[in-house]
Amino acid sequence: MLAPEASNKFLRFFYELIQDMEDSDEQALEAVLPLGEKKIRVPEPKVPLQIHLGGEDGCTLELSPEIVVTADGQFVHNGQYLLFDPARFFSSVSGFLRLRRGASLTLGRKNAAQQQLLDYPDGVADKHLRLKLNEKGLSFKNRAPSRGVSIAPLTDRQSIERMARWRQDKLRALADLLQAPIEEPPRAAALDLLEQVIAIMRCEPHRLAGRDDRPGSVLRLPSQAIPIIVGDLHACIDNLLVVLTQNDFLDALTQGRAVLILLGDAAHPDEPGREAEMETSMWLMDLIFRLKVQFPDRVFYLRGNHDSFAEDIAKGGVPQGLVWEQALHDQRGKRYRDAMHRLYNRLPYIAYSADYICCHAGAPTMKYSRADLINARRKPKLQLQLTRLRPRHSNKPDGYGASDVRRLRKHLDVAAQTPFIVGHTPRSADEAVWSDAGGIKQHFVLFGANPNKVGVLTRSGAEMLPLTYPVEPLMAVYNRLVRTGRFEAAMGDSDDNYLPETAPDHQEEP
Repeated sequence: MLAPEASNKFLRFFYELIQDMEDSDEQALEAVLPLGEKKIRVPEPKVPLQIHLGGEDGCTLELSPEIVVTADGQFVHNGQYLLFDPARFFSSVSGFLRLRRGASLTLGRKNAAQQQLLDYPDGVADKHLRLKLNEKGLSFKNRAPSRGVSIAPLTDRQSIERMARWRQDKLRALADLLQAPIEEPPRAAALDLLEQVIAIMRCEPHRLAGRDDRPGSVLRLPSQAIPIIVGDLHACIDNLLVVLTQNDFLDALTQGRAVLILLGDAAHPDEPGREAEMETSMWLMDLIFRLKVQFPDRVFYLRGNHDSFAEDIAKGGVPQGLVWEQALHDQRGKRYRDAMHRLYNRLPYIAYSADYICCHAGAPTMKYSRADLINARRKPKLQLQLTRLRPRHSNKPDGYGASDVRRLRKHLDVAAQTPFIVGHTPRSADEAVWSDAGGIKQHFVLFGANPNKVGVLTRSGAEMLPLTYPVEPLMAVYNRLVRTGRFEAAMGDSDDNYLPETAPDHQEEP
């Protein structure tokens, strides 16, 4: 349940402004505040705000407190706000803007990224409204007084709870879909699940056929399907659960409108000091296998360099390839270990459509052909490049560059600016999405194992869209839902704790 702390600072300020207006405006405006030329600052709102830019040919947006789920099933405000088109946000794969403390946003048509996300109509000015969030509160500055801006708090219970209930429904839907807790299964059940996935790989949908008419190493996916692309997860189960329960991703996947593409390296922890702990790697692979069995033509896993038992796969001084192999043998038996090895040898290396190209690492720098890509499982050197290359820079002169990406696009017969998406090489430990990576236009690097946020690349309309989401402790919530069918604390237990109760005076800025 989303239960803000008792404080009606914003609402009291808002309604006092309404009362101060001329009588002729009161009845028509009711709880709508038109902004003039002055900049106003209000206490941080605990309820969603409706923002209308322009007149009849303008648009209506929603600014809502961003909520996150705690391990005990509570929904709490994390101090940030999401700005989105409410007509699309709750019903389709769409994007949003995030307003962080200490940051500002200027809304308007001049910003190309905003235009892509929010599809501003002609009634919105190039620079229309500035929002700024800091320790003093939330300020608004109307940059286009002639076109108008109005703001209204959404104080009805349905609006206040909508975001939390929407997210809760997605968590329930995932639990109902998979109906299996994330925990160590019996050996026989684990092996059976893995063998089901291997059976799918023998005739995996959308695989281009190799020279021997067996499934090749390239997936050509339908362009009409919305891609949901996730980078290296490295045993971070919560990160994948976040993706599956955000946006419209799960509904789109279930309804056949989307494909989920995992860029490899789901196993082997990345966190310092835990490199040798393999239990969560097994559980994450189980989760991916369940998704693959549920959606054999919509969930795809590409091979990464850590999808191996190789002795040179190491991190933090730990030979993770060898440790992984031994852990599978000890925990689940020789047959399971051998089956995982068979799976690795059947994984594809590339997934593409007319709208994107994905692989784990980089565009090959060696000489190769389209046929070589399709038959990469017979080309060890090509496999290494697709799973281990990094962008070229001063300390990595043998990496790949823009010309290598252009050549890969040409071999796959896609447009010159088709987005190229990889994992493997995050720019920094704090980032989840790196756009124009290595100085290459329309090149994205995704990192799925960041402990604080997970990056996703998807498509909204005709454009590829990078998004990030806060990481939450969802495994405990998911397991509780599978076992009991409910959250630890049910929503809606109280009828009187949604709106604030006390507040300081408002402030107005020049």
